[in-house]
Amino acid sequence: MEKDEKINLILQMGNVVVGILKSKLTGCEYSLPDNVDFEKLYQFCEMHKVTSLVAGYIIKCDDIKPETKMLFQKQLFRCAARHTAQEKEMCLLTEMFTENNIKHCFLKGTKVSCYYPEPELRFMLDMDIYIEPDKFLQARSLMENSGYEVISIESDKDIALSKKPFLNIDLHKELKYDYDKGYEYYKSAFSRLESIQGTTAMNMADEDFYVYILSHTAHHFETAGTGIRSVVDHYCVKKGLVPQCDADKLAKGLEDTGLSKFNERMNALCDYWFGDATPDESIMAMAQYIFLSGVYGTQTNTYMSGISRGEYSKGKSSYFFNRLFPGYKSMSARYPVLKKCPFLLPLFWFVRIVSAVFGKEDFTQEVKNVSATSNDDVASHLDFIKENGL
Repeated sequence: MEKDEKINLILQMGNVVVGILKSKLTGCEYSLPDNVDFEKLYQFCEMHKVTSLVAGYIIKCDDIKPETKMLFQKQLFRCAARHTAQEKEMCLLTEMFTENNIKHCFLKGTKVSCYYPEPELRFMLDMDIYIEPDKFLQARSLMENSGYEVISIESDKDIALSKKPFLNIDLHKELKYDYDKGYEYYKSAFSRLESIQGTTAMNMADEDFYVYILSHTAHHFETAGTGIRSVVDHYCVKKGLVPQCDADKLAKGLEDTGLSKFNERMNALCDYWFGDATPDESIMAMAQYIFLSGVYGTQTNTYMSGISRGEYSKGKSSYFFNRLFPGYKSMSARYPVLKKCPFLLPLFWFVRIVSAVFGKEDFTQEVKNVSATSNDDVASHLDFIKENGL
């Protein structure tokens, strides 16, 4: 497809999905436009990880092909089954950490889903757990002994662990990257956690949790882009949690983290998507950016944001060099043999380049997209990010 045609299709799919979500979240009526391409709609929903949220509406449509209907049904059942397994695992991990006197706090999606009308429909790829810093290595060891395998140690902030068939955990010793909004604010977050009686599990104060979820969305919005699910998260948390918050504490938290403006923008976007507000041009631009980003953002956005932060001193050449030759920590997470044989790093760089060039079409597309990005594009992107308070 031509680029403009593809963009227009994505925007059309975005408006359809938001219409369905609005009907689900607010109870209002919504009718699909004529001649919706359900296969393309499924692809878009997967791009934003909201398939399970819209599946109940879609599978009732009369003109959907049986095989496409089955795709939505499968994702609906898989998401519910995944949620059940994750809920059970949370209880087991809390028991294990409590027995070993390790204070811990479940983060992000594990708590956000509680504010959804149907928590089991909020897709969650992994569970995030914040561990008291002095007990981090002990917690990691306990998890490895219980069947988890470390799959990634790409930063000093957290490590990723996995247990078959689909349980994934991000174990945090820091809540934020040092370049994130709110980094200083959350350095002392553990001292503000509230204990849950009978266990060593802890919760964030309501105000801290609201600001933390917003800061997580802001991180993705700024560094690569974020998708529709983040906006639904914001809407559900805002609706369910803000009435319980101390207004002055919440305002101070937003101010101290530099997120007041971004919070206003997210609220305005929610009022447009899930309310009756008329958007201005800037909110329309924000909506389009989110539709085009998908849940994990895009490589073009990553490149432009990296340039604005000074990460790629030589522009595109620096970016592609870093993509082709990642550091040892990142490579050893992808190729575990390097942990025992670090001298093989150059060989695995070659393996990675060959697999990227000949095995993945998206890498070729990434090269085209980033190469086509001009200095004006980067400047425009930076202005857009600043306009949204980041």
